[in-house]
Amino acid sequence: MLPIKAQDRMITITPIKKISTSNKNLLEGDIVTFQDINSKKTLEGIIKTITPNGFMGKQASLLISNIHYTNSNDNYFGQIYLNGSEHETYQDLADGGLVPAFEFIRGGEVTLTPEKTKLTVFLNNSQKPDIPIKISPAQKISTAHDEIELNDKLKFIVENDVYKNNKLYIKKGSIIYGITDYITENGWGCDNAEIDIKSFIVKTTDNKIITINYPIKINGFEILKYKGKRFLQFFNYIGVGFRGKEVDIIPKQDKITYTLWLN
Repeated sequence: MLPIKAQDRMITITPIKKISTSNKNLLEGDIVTFQDINSKKTLEGIIKTITPNGFMGKQASLLISNIHYTNSNDNYFGQIYLNGSEHETYQDLADGGLVPAFEFIRGGEVTLTPEKTKLTVFLNNSQKPDIPIKISPAQKISTAHDEIELNDKLKFIVENDVYKNNKLYIKKGSIIYGITDYITENGWGCDNAEIDIKSFIVKTTDNKIITINYPIKINGFEILKYKGKRFLQFFNYIGVGFRGKEVDIIPKQDKITYTLWLN
């Protein structure tokens, strides 16, 4: 019989504050806190990916990584992946063949509520913690006039101090360049413009230029949630079914951030 691995820990946790993908201010790279239901000790994790819910019943999803006990020097980490609840109304309509008339029904959000939500997490010491780098556009990024081409350097700014091995690695305010890898124009019938970046170049605190290979996608449809107040965003979506949205980001006006990850 194989022995139980000593490095594996199974715990049950609940969020200390409500966590929901419906919260526009919840961003990748944010720290969220939990409580161990049995020991009452505090843990924290980092939002690694957020996928918003969408029309036609598309569910939201949430990946929380680096879950570990605070005020502890051990190297035990875990992660959880969650999907929004299935939209029963949409599914009933889909089963009845009535979907086209109700394509603007949105899928379920991910919502974690203190005490009510209980999650099982496996912690182990084989995972390396992820290090978030928050970046925001420092130039206008647009597909409207064929301004951007393959292998162009798009200018971003680092929004947080980045520490590695407990030492400052990249300073907040540093300029970081993303190299375009794929560009597609918008088209008819929900075909949204998109810019893909697979690598970034930045200078560290010891003046070394490093390349960070982490992909981000800038999609004309997905950035609409950052434009205008939430109750007015419906009007931004009008016409998407007829003609896809362009990528059009204006720095400072459109408060958009992306998160890269060092491992």
